[in-house]
Order: sequence, then structure tokens, then C-alpha cells
Amino acid sequence: MKPLNYIKSVILTFKNKHPQTTAMKIKLSLLGILVSMGVVSAQTATTKPVGYHTETAKGNAFTLMGVNVGNAIAAAGEFDADAATDNDADFTALLDEGVSYTVQNITTGAAAAVTGFDATSLTTDLAVSSGDSYEVRADVTIGSLFGAANEAGLGAGNATTADVVWIPTANGFAQVFYDDGKGFPPRPAGWRAIGAGAADQAGTSVPFTAGIFIQRRQAEDLDIVFVGHVRTEATSFSIGSGFNFLNRVLPVGVALDDSGIENFIKKGNTGSGDLIWSPDGNGGYNQYYYTDGGGFPPQTKGWKAVGQGNADRGSATLASGYAIQASEAGSVSVAIPNGLDL
Repeated sequence: MKPLNYIKSVILTFKNKHPQTTAMKIKLSLLGILVSMGVVSAQTATTKPVGYHTETAKGNAFTLMGVNVGNAIAAAGEFDADAATDNDADFTALLDEGVSYTVQNITTGAAAAVTGFDATSLTTDLAVSSGDSYEVRADVTIGSLFGAANEAGLGAGNATTADVVWIPTANGFAQVFYDDGKGFPPRPAGWRAIGAGAADQAGTSVPFTAGIFIQRRQAEDLDIVFVGHVRTEATSFSIGSGFNFLNRVLPVGVALDDSGIENFIKKGNTGSGDLIWSPDGNGGYNQYYYTDGGGFPPQTKGWKAVGQGNADRGSATLASGYAIQASEAGSVSVAIPNGLDL
């Protein structure tokens, strides 16, 4: 597994590449979810919207993207104590053993993995308080996103020739590819991870808060359509110093002025403030920062872009996946803009 510094260099290396190729249209339904489903809740049944968005993996390049849709809510309600306990729930009936789940505290926006459960309690590192609302969803996986047999059409091959999906982890990145099973030694086709031998990786989870990279080793652009259930609540992200690759979560663009991100990052100029790296759709990145104004040369308060002087960039929208280059660890919350049509 290559270290985080490698991906930092990837951003800098690839940001000015603009390959001009014909897009391949591949439609993939996330988990086959095409209609809205009722939500099983410990208290009331609710319905969440479904949506879709198309992402283009650029040919012969690394593309940062987010999967802005997910699975239906498996359980929802309110916690009854300062722990993940809901006395009105039956998690043993609502959740399945062997499936990876994430619980989100709707009150705070924070989320964490579910590592175990009994009838009324979840085992999780999520901070909760009595009365907080929550939602539990099964994680999306490599197999559900791109198809058990690579129906999305990523370039298949071996570890050195296939397209690679880079998924952020606590220690760097998991690098997953589709092995076509050809060549020697003989082996079955399937999803594999670099450095993990022949182990099947179709069930590898993709955290809903994470932005992922597609390393495309084919010349053609590849369009992938993600379809699934839409989150309609604000999400809070924990970030560390350096580069953090994040999912926009919402399946529609959010203007920087409406995001509220400026309340959580270090303000400054191109040399002192935190930077938002948002893919520009052509293989490069727009780099945004927020200034309180002043300095030299003088700037007005608001969002600016590196290399664009004092021009206001508050109307610029976040791409489906983006990066925050942070000077220190903390948390970031992305607001749901008023009037956003979900």
C-alpha cells in the first residue's frame, strides 16, 4: 500500500492534465435500488428520496470522486441514553450479522462504524446524547458500486494493468482492482486488493464520508452512474492535518457560500489558509480558500481561488468528491442549503 504522500503527489502531478477522449457510457444501479423504499424504524416509518449522479473517470489519470447516494435506512429512532441505546428498537431483527453498517447521529451530523449490536444497543465509537436522532445504513461496497462482475466497465487486468479504486483508510489507501483471471498462474476473475493476494474484495466497504480515486489505466474516459438513496441531513467529517479526501454526500452541487465550511477551516490567503481542492472535470483541480479580508494585496472577505486574485468564488460548487488540505486536525460540517431540492 502506498502512503498518503503518494496521493498528495498524485494531485499535484495530475491537476494540469486534460486528456481529450470519447466518454464511454456505462450505467450501473447501486444495489439495484431504482425506487424509494419504506424505512424500518424503531418509532415511525419514513421514506427517503432516491437519486442518481454520473461521474467521469478520466482516461490515463487519477480522478477524485464521491458516491453521493447509498443504501436505504435499516434502522432509525432516538437514543435513550448517553450511549447508543434505543429501548424501542430491535436491532437483532433490523440488522444482519456479517454486514458492515454505519450509524449517523442526525443531531450532530457525525457518523461511525457499527462494530456490534444486541436487541437495543449498538457498539460504536459514535458520541451520542439522550434524545439524539440516529439512522443506521448498510455500507456500500466495491461489489455493489461497480458490480460483482465489474459491470461498471472498469479496466480489468492484473495489479499492474487494471484500473484501481483507491479507498482512504486509517493507514493510507486500500487499492482494489478487477482481476480478469487471465494469464499465469491460473486464477478466478474477481475483485482483488493490491498486496492482499487472491482474497475476494467485492465486500470491501466504501465509507460514505470518503472521497475515492479512480486510477484509470485506459485511454478512454469512463462514465459511471450511481443510483441509490439520498441523505438529507447535514454531515460532519473528522479531518486530520494534511490532505483529507471527502464525499460531498449530497447528489447535487453545493455552492461554497452555502456550505458553511468556512466556519470550520483556517482562514487566510493562498499561503496561510486551508485549501479546498475541487476537481474541475478536466483532470485538474480548482483550489479555494476563505479570507476574512485585508492583507496584501488587499482582498475582500469571502471565498477566493488560487490564481484568480480578489474575484469572489462563493458561487463555485463542490464536486462530488473533494479534498481539504488542512493545517490542523478538527472537524468539518457541510450544511444542507435552505431550499435545496432533494
